[in-house]
Amino acid sequence: MKIDSWVWGNEKVIWGYDTSHKYTLKVLEPKVGRAGCLSLQYHLEKSETWIGFRGKSWALAVVGEEVATTILEPGSVLPLPVGTIHRLMGVTGDCQIIEPSTPDRHAADKSVTKDVIRLHCVLGREVEPARTAEEEQIIKRCIDLTEEAISFIESGRLPNCYNAEALKLLGASSL
Repeated sequence: MKIDSWVWGNEKVIWGYDTSHKYTLKVLEPKVGRAGCLSLQYHLEKSETWIGFRGKSWALAVVGEEVATTILEPGSVLPLPVGTIHRLMGVTGDCQIIEPSTPDRHAADKSVTKDVIRLHCVLGREVEPARTAEEEQIIKRCIDLTEEAISFIESGRLPNCYNAEALKLLGASSL
């Protein structure tokens, strides 16, 4: 196991820390609120699944043209196929998300470019411009929902869920 520290929190790489590994298994530990808000992003090669393990987190995913948000609790499952725009943020300080994925080559070899296209980052990291007017509108909706969720979390309230039923199209479920 190895631990990667990021601006938003920690990532414990349980498996996938070697280039010979055929999949990656991580435990994500985002900070709470804005400080623990991962970038709005998608991957060109990697598919992943978020499984709530401990505490609560807020998750956003774009399904077709719909932006959907939900609260991940222990036992919640949210698959994120390649190309799915998504974001995660800690709601409680004990938040842990298990993330099995296809190989994350960057987790095993930091000289390899990270498979992430950032579309927005509340923590100031560089982002890619929207490719189309439609994507620009989706990103704006994601930003608006993110800011609302941050406001709720930082005032001690649970964020609202939007279009959570759409996440079932990705295979989302609660155990």
